Amino acid sequence: MPPSPATTPGDAQGEWVAKLRQELDTRYRARALGALLTATGLLRVAAVGTGVALQFYLSDLAGGRPSGITIGLVGASQAAAEMVFSPFLARNADRLGRTRFLVGGPLIGALGVLLAAAAVGASQVAGARVLEGIGAAAFVPTALGTIAAGTVQSRVVRAQASGAFEGSTLAGYAGGFALGPFAYFALHRFAFVVLALLYVAAALVCLWFLPRVPRQQVSPLRTVFRAALGPGPLRAFLPAWLCVFALIGSFVAHMPALLRHSRVSGQTLMHHFDERFIGVLLVLGIGMFLIGIVLWTPYLAHTRPVLVMRRAVPGAWLIAAALLTINHTSLSFAPFVLPFLALGIIWLAGFGPAAVTYLADCSESLAADRSALMSFYTVTLAAGGVIGAILGGVVIRSFHADGLLWFGFGLSLITFTLILVLVRGDAARARATPQH
Repeated sequence: MPPSPATTPGDAQGEWVAKLRQELDTRYRARALGALLTATGLLRVAAVGTGVALQFYLSDLAGGRPSGITIGLVGASQAAAEMVFSPFLARNADRLGRTRFLVGGPLIGALGVLLAAAAVGASQVAGARVLEGIGAAAFVPTALGTIAAGTVQSRVVRAQASGAFEGSTLAGYAGGFALGPFAYFALHRFAFVVLALLYVAAALVCLWFLPRVPRQQVSPLRTVFRAALGPGPLRAFLPAWLCVFALIGSFVAHMPALLRHSRVSGQTLMHHFDERFIGVLLVLGIGMFLIGIVLWTPYLAHTRPVLVMRRAVPGAWLIAAALLTINHTSLSFAPFVLPFLALGIIWLAGFGPAAVTYLADCSESLAADRSALMSFYTVTLAAGGVIGAILGGVVIRSFHADGLLWFGFGLSLITFTLILVLVRGDAARARATPQH
């Protein structure tokens, strides 16, 4: 009697080969993801640490009373370069091979930091930050495109990878907020050399540990722009994401300088705090964000990203309310308000991973152009950074810390309204899609 089909040697060998390929593919993806997350964290430590240290440097150049507009314009120079160059560099990363952009981007950033160390005026610092922005434009969308390509087969893995990317980004922010103030306090301008070495370390991680990604047959650039900016879910989402990044950009660009600003009557946050104390405060805030991402990620794996974003935005209202309370009460009352501030941060933390997941889902429409489509993460981040840095500087000049806090609260209200519209549109598309 012949053996059953389920027990033939050929079928058994084929099943073994399939399992081996699946295991190797899983290891390949895990190795790539680990390298990208590590490099992302190092790059963010360097970029954020440089941004904070430059705020202190510009403050010293201005005798302790820096212009909010000057600091805003310097911050905007880096973000504007990142915004302009991201789509073009990301498309060439898909076309020429992503690895060279993942290695080259951090090296360009390192050169920008070294030029900032040699700068003696705000205009020179701004020029150095433009070079940093170009480096980020080469790296960030390419990394996101690689992550999106590696998580096609599993919704749970995509949610976890999106949360991990946001977590590594925030860990980089925490490291930058810690390293920037402490390094500047200890080394002054030589702190920028240390920060440049972190950029180099990010490049080496990608060079040594990231598997080579083959070239892709890419679409014309107009096709990519049509997919992003034509009628559809991505265009509907970009305004809301722009507002969120403007909110984040305004705080990142100005909060360290505000806390170090000479005392202003009636506004407790402007208290001329020590750089090291400012670094500790910022790191604790990022720690709350990381806790929030860990708590939100399992929920995101089984829920539509737009619903997570809608539920996360009100956390910004609690943050603004807590900071306004601290700003108009004695510092001795701050410990009673800080738990509400921490809760607001944890609450808001779900927005980032949900937004990355939503964008990765949108990138399925042009699989060979994932980096180019994911570049709109960087475009909106940078555009929001420009808006937040410049408008934040304007309101700070008129209303000091109060201006920044009310500005952020207004942006969060606009974001919530836009997300409500997006939720309705997403539900309508779901109803219109045939169920199989």
